[in-house]
Amino acid sequence: MTAYTEAWATGPHSTSFYTRTYEALSSIAVLVAVHGAAEHSGRYTHAHTSLAERGITVFSYDQRGYGRTALDEQHKSKDSAYGKTCWENQLEDLDWAVQYVHTNYAGLPVFLMGSSMAGSLCLSFVTQPGSPQRQSSVEALSGIIASAPTLLLTERPSWLLQTAIRILRLVVPNILLPFKHNGEKLSHNEETNKAYLEDPLVRAPGSLLSVYDLIAEGQRVLVDYYKHWPVQLPLLVLQGTADLLSDPAATQEFVEKLIAEDKKLVLYPDARHELHNEPVQTEVADECISFMARIASRPNGGPE
Repeated sequence: MTAYTEAWATGPHSTSFYTRTYEALSSIAVLVAVHGAAEHSGRYTHAHTSLAERGITVFSYDQRGYGRTALDEQHKSKDSAYGKTCWENQLEDLDWAVQYVHTNYAGLPVFLMGSSMAGSLCLSFVTQPGSPQRQSSVEALSGIIASAPTLLLTERPSWLLQTAIRILRLVVPNILLPFKHNGEKLSHNEETNKAYLEDPLVRAPGSLLSVYDLIAEGQRVLVDYYKHWPVQLPLLVLQGTADLLSDPAATQEFVEKLIAEDKKLVLYPDARHELHNEPVQTEVADECISFMARIASRPNGGPE
């Protein structure tokens, strides 16, 4: 089994990020892999190991406000705390991660993959108007993979609750939502669902601010930002049809509306949210490998 290396790296706002790198013995590409809300990079060990064993080097990190980046008492930054994050900071962090990999793996095609909340974050990163630095990072990418992106929640919060969150986030932005995800909604895998519920690094879905941003920005990608997709940037979207968290219909709508020369939506019947923990996990890995290998084999390792 491919081993991973752990390291702490300094990112935007002098924040210390916990990182994991899964080095392939002979890399055809490198993947920046980003986890979803409430969780951390360690929950993808099996999936990332599988990719590395098949020629894809994987760089992952615990996002600002989550995992060891937020909770490791020995290494975390002074201002880091669980749930303390916002969309703009997460975009800055993603920009840093892409540049970090592009610099350290010069010559290899760089791909970006986000799951759940990070799926919509990656789509936002590409389509939301940003700085020249962010545009440079987007241009450095050879392709995007979004797994169950949270463009809309399958179960929408009530208008009253959304209004309360919108107002309260301005007053107490870093207050955590007082609940945890239902493990059964994640996958059909009882073992990984149980591990999720017992994981000391997994807590509330996020703060009032981060959850508001997740809902609002995902919807903006679906309604408006999709228009700004770079037409030559390849995209692979993976979605379970029985996803109880990210609305499958919204994912399909996004891909259908998107004007892109190289786009593909793969639907997995009866699969839930965490495709890497579902019975289709092998097919999911095969799809990702095929996508990256096809593009990496091009003369310039990127869009045609």
